[in-house]
Amino acid sequence: MARETRKAKGTGSIYQKNGYYVAQVMDGYNEKGRPKYRQAQRKSHADAVKALNEMLAKVTTGVAIPDGKAPRLGDWLDTWLNDHVKPNKEPKTFDFYKLNVEKRIRPKLGRVELRKIKSADVTKMFRILETEGASKSTVSATRRTLRAAFTVAVKNGLCAANPVTNAIAPTVRTKPKVFFDAEQAQALLTALKGSPVENLVRFTLATGVRIGEATGLTWPHVDLSRKECRIEQQMQRVGGELVLKPLKTDKSRRTMPMVGHSLQAVQDEKARQTLEAWHNPNSVVFLNPFGRPFDPKYVDVKLKEALAKAKLPVTGMHSLRHSAATFMLMAGLNMHQVSRYLGHSQIALTSNLYGHVLDDSMREAADTLQRAYAQEKPEE
Repeated sequence: MARETRKAKGTGSIYQKNGYYVAQVMDGYNEKGRPKYRQAQRKSHADAVKALNEMLAKVTTGVAIPDGKAPRLGDWLDTWLNDHVKPNKEPKTFDFYKLNVEKRIRPKLGRVELRKIKSADVTKMFRILETEGASKSTVSATRRTLRAAFTVAVKNGLCAANPVTNAIAPTVRTKPKVFFDAEQAQALLTALKGSPVENLVRFTLATGVRIGEATGLTWPHVDLSRKECRIEQQMQRVGGELVLKPLKTDKSRRTMPMVGHSLQAVQDEKARQTLEAWHNPNSVVFLNPFGRPFDPKYVDVKLKEALAKAKLPVTGMHSLRHSAATFMLMAGLNMHQVSRYLGHSQIALTSNLYGHVLDDSMREAADTLQRAYAQEKPEE
């Protein structure tokens, strides 16, 4: 016969049944409005007390207590990808997660029950991936994927905690950002003369827009009379096709003035397209030599050719964004203005990326001030 250890109402209870101690706690109500209970069976009274306290802590803080049999990790990853990621995330994000699931997570932990995976198991998987030759950035990407999957599992009550949170992953050291000074930028522009990506690169270097935003700029969002353009969308490759996609956040959508190189680049494209009379159904501003939207891989190849010609460090289009931000700060724009130009979600991101430029400017200003003080003569 079961013997219950009575406790105050709302604090759960422990009772004996069939030689085991059963910890029980009420966890809300079911769809019929009746109390819903969670139980944990332990061999000793001390272990039952520990289990009861853990369940009470979860109920108090609103953390779901796992209910029923949990699926294997591999089965849950399929559900997560198809029911949670695919309908709510961009295709590129879905492809990124799926690659990590299929190549790295499923072969290592796919057959293990979701609830039984511990932080030590995840850490061990990271170490195995490293010994197999995976880079630190690859392991970091695997960690982000698994953590995202477990976050949804916890919210759905399939497991009590996210084991990835306390797993030890290798630290990824970020590479120093490459950006060009004014002399190097001019050398690049000279090397780009006659290149099919000349206008696109000039526009990017002057505005700091992302490559997808530049290739996704359309004529309805350009006002040559007001000398400004509206960044509203981006060009992305989806299912092998280049398509226009709206930008994700309000901060990303922004109106930008066009002056100097940016204005000239757009005007040159307007004249070129008028002369060529290409069929341009999406009204894209920057077109390749065949009258079609630019493929980022093609742009990268042509940019690197120009960089080699100019004898500059070989880098990608994103470095032009860093260079543009640096030029803006050196020209006297404040951090808030530069953040709006770049379409950053928070000014803190801009500050973290480019605060060193202001530090250098402040040192130069201090040196100038010091020289001015040194030239002052005391009054007689």
